[in-house]
Amino acid sequence: MRRFVLVLCLALVGLAGCSSGAEAIEVTVNGNLGAPVTISLEGDKVPASVTKDVVIAGKGREIEEDSAVLLRATSFDSRTGSIIESYDTGGIRLATANSDGLGELAGQIVGATEGSRLVITRPGLASGQDAAEIVVVDLLPTIAQGEETPLPDPAPQGTPKLTNPGEANPSIAEGGGKIPEFAVEPLIQGDGQQVESTDTVVMQYVAADSDGKTLQSSWEDGAPISANLQDVMEGLKIGLSDQHVGSRLLILVPSAQAQGEGDVVLIVDVLATSTTGD
Repeated sequence: MRRFVLVLCLALVGLAGCSSGAEAIEVTVNGNLGAPVTISLEGDKVPASVTKDVVIAGKGREIEEDSAVLLRATSFDSRTGSIIESYDTGGIRLATANSDGLGELAGQIVGATEGSRLVITRPGLASGQDAAEIVVVDLLPTIAQGEETPLPDPAPQGTPKLTNPGEANPSIAEGGGKIPEFAVEPLIQGDGQQVESTDTVVMQYVAADSDGKTLQSSWEDGAPISANLQDVMEGLKIGLSDQHVGSRLLILVPSAQAQGEGDVVLIVDVLATSTTGD
């Protein structure tokens, strides 16, 4: 388990330094990026206004205002270090990076990069008391993260010609013709949580027919989607079950396992599940 230490001092809010004798809050965050976390505390002096510290600087996409953001945000009470149970906190969330989607946190998250861990301290948790909400925010990737994997040779019948199979915006350049049987091949092999058939999965995807014509694309729509596998076509449910978060998959779905309107080719990035790390 990785441990990160953050010293929150009044210097962070523009003062010259901590006053003599003050015991600034020292926060230790325990847990891997994206997993459930706990904190340990020393000191009880909270800052006079909101502070933010980038504990881990991610190298992913910069989060722009009004763009999609995938995150796990967990709120703690600075007096006890315990999770604030009355808040909706600690789960994986797919939201929009604005005040409607994230409330006051939006101003702290816009401009940060995916793969980052932020620790945000917001004073005023209890009126008249020296208490604050400490929010640990993990900003998760919205594209597959893993090792690129070449297709087998020969590839399954019906495999299309792909454009940018390992890049941020993969697409289907040319159809591969009729798909005689179901197949799933990794394009990027992730090593995250294993997907179960009952999970809700956050994903990026493109769907095309056997001629290569795009039917739907979350990449073109500009945001991932969240779907319960019990509610999707059989071929997608089977294709994602037992796969790992972080993977990019090529799924060849015959008409009988699609929606009965012809064969379907899918490229899917598995970004998170409702049970990721839980």
